[in-house]
Amino acid sequence: MYKSEMFFLILKLKFQAKRLAKLFNLPEKFGYDLLAISIYQHLNFDELCDLILNLDYSSDDFYLPQYEKLKYLFISEIEDQELIDDLHKAIEGMALRLEERTIINVAKLHTISNIYKLFNLENESKYLINAEHIDLNWQPCFDSLQDQQSVLSSDLLINDIAFRLVATRVLDELSFDNLKQSLKADLVQIDTPSLKNNDEKSQINKHLDWLVDSAHCLSNIESSTVDERPHFFKINNHNYLVYGFPLSPYLSISANDKCKNIKVYMKDTKEKQVFIIKIGSEKLILDCTFLHKTEEVEKCYSPKNQWINDTILSRNDACKFPIVFNNSHHFVLLRPHSNVDFIENSL
Repeated sequence: MYKSEMFFLILKLKFQAKRLAKLFNLPEKFGYDLLAISIYQHLNFDELCDLILNLDYSSDDFYLPQYEKLKYLFISEIEDQELIDDLHKAIEGMALRLEERTIINVAKLHTISNIYKLFNLENESKYLINAEHIDLNWQPCFDSLQDQQSVLSSDLLINDIAFRLVATRVLDELSFDNLKQSLKADLVQIDTPSLKNNDEKSQINKHLDWLVDSAHCLSNIESSTVDERPHFFKINNHNYLVYGFPLSPYLSISANDKCKNIKVYMKDTKEKQVFIIKIGSEKLILDCTFLHKTEEVEKCYSPKNQWINDTILSRNDACKFPIVFNNSHHFVLLRPHSNVDFIENSL
């Protein structure tokens, strides 16, 4: 390894040490050894710099354990998605070591966000998931509607788990009264008496109630603060409200959907996790709410979680039991995004 490259890496370490201290509002001098110990798992900053000065790519020594943790120093220097994937898996350990060595008055997820910032991974620090490879194939939900584009659905995979998105076109400015009125005006059936038509009329009425209840539970539609109000999801230049849920294991993903997987790195924490998923030019929020560890006796739902269970998860095609990540049970849902989701995730 060239001397100039070694000195560049040491300068980068010094910059990271200063930034680490600034991110956690610590005196600058504390950042150096804190970085070496918590992030790169070395004895101290001087020992870490000495190790870099002795790096030799031509030697098998580079693959020894003491060099393994240095690989994260090359993030943003080389194109290597596998390196970033490894950081996703290692970052909780980094956060734990930081918390053990200093008093940090921020939530664990903010600690993790700051570590991503340390590596200039801005999307990850905002929990922003780029899913531009996903091409949603929206299909009508009801055949008997005069305009079958009024209610659409599409399936997708998140961490290899099937989810269903349901999109309902909204005609007016959002309020709960306007939402009900606009849906009644839009969800008009073909005037043909038939058993199927009557069955769908019942299903459409249930869908209307489901949407209003889900919006009431998960979105601040009538908030006086603009940043808290949900944004529409554009489909063919029309405004839709989109909510999503894990698909019932008794159902299969629609054959029309060419499902590609969205990989989301859930963290092992009891804190609520909010991910912003970019699908093309649109965004949705993935909410992950911790319920309890798998080895624990199932607890009664809190009033908020019971509300979620009784609204968005009340559909026949929704999974009736929580999803397991990191040996914990979670409610995992999709909802419209609002400005406050981005603001809070950017802190």
